[in-house]
Amino acid sequence: MAFKTPSEVAATAVGMGVAKSRASSGALTVLGFLAGSFIAISAVLSHTISYSLGPWAGPSVVRIISGLPFSLGIVMVIVGGGELFTGNSLMVMALIDKRIPFGALTRNWIIVYFANMAGAIFVAWLYYRTGLWESADGTCAESLMAIAVRKSSLGFWPAFFRGVLCNWLVCMGVWMSYSADDVVGRLVPSAMAVSAFVMCGAENSVANMFYIPAGFMVSSTPVAECVASLARNLLPVTFGNVVGGGLLVGTMYWWAYVRHMSEARGVTGR
Repeated sequence: MAFKTPSEVAATAVGMGVAKSRASSGALTVLGFLAGSFIAISAVLSHTISYSLGPWAGPSVVRIISGLPFSLGIVMVIVGGGELFTGNSLMVMALIDKRIPFGALTRNWIIVYFANMAGAIFVAWLYYRTGLWESADGTCAESLMAIAVRKSSLGFWPAFFRGVLCNWLVCMGVWMSYSADDVVGRLVPSAMAVSAFVMCGAENSVANMFYIPAGFMVSSTPVAECVASLARNLLPVTFGNVVGGGLLVGTMYWWAYVRHMSEARGVTGR
C-alpha cells in the first residue's frame, strides 16, 4: 500500500518517541528553537492576513482564512525538521510501552518547551522591531493587543479544555503524517488538522508564546506584567495540550494497536 496502516503508524510513533528521548540536549535546544520560531512565523502570517480582512468578512470567514496559513508552521517543522512540544506529547506512547524511562520523557519536554518559548519570543521581538505592525490606522496593533488580552484573561478551565481540543487535533495531524512516506502525503493531513484547531479557536501553548508577548510588546506593557499574563495562560493550556495529545491520541492508540504486542513480549520474556 502507499500508506501505513494504523498499527504500523503506532509502531512508528513509538519508535519516534524512543529516538527523540535519545537526542542530545544541544540538538533538542536548536531544533526546539527552530520549531518555536516556525510556529511564531506562521502566527505572524495568519494574523497579517486575518486582521486586514476587516468586519465585512465575518468571523467564520476570518477563522477559515487565518487557519490555512497558520498550518505553514507544522509544514516547516515536519519538512525542515524541528522539535515541537505539542507534537512531542506522542512520546507518551513510548513511555507506557516501557521503551523509555519517565526521566527521558521529562528531559525532552522541558528542553523542547523552553526552546520553543525562546524561538517564539525571538520572533515576537523580531516582528516588533520590523515595525510591520504599525499600520496607518493602528488596526494591526489593536488586533495583537486584543488577542493578548483575550488569551491572558481566560479562566483556568476554559483555557485547559481549549488546550485539550487543540492538541488532540495537532497530534492527530502528526499521527496521520506518519502514515505516508512522501512529502505531500505527510503534509496534507497534518495541515488540515492544524488549520482545524485554529478555526475552532482552541489554544496552543507554543503559538501563545508568540501571541501574548507580541501583543504586550506593541502596547509597551511592563515586562513583569507580560510574564505574569503569559504564565497565567500557559499553565492551563500546557496541561491541556499534554492531555489532548498524550491521553486522547497517544494513550488511546497505544491501547488499541500496541498493547497486545507489549503483552506478547512480556509473555515471551517470561
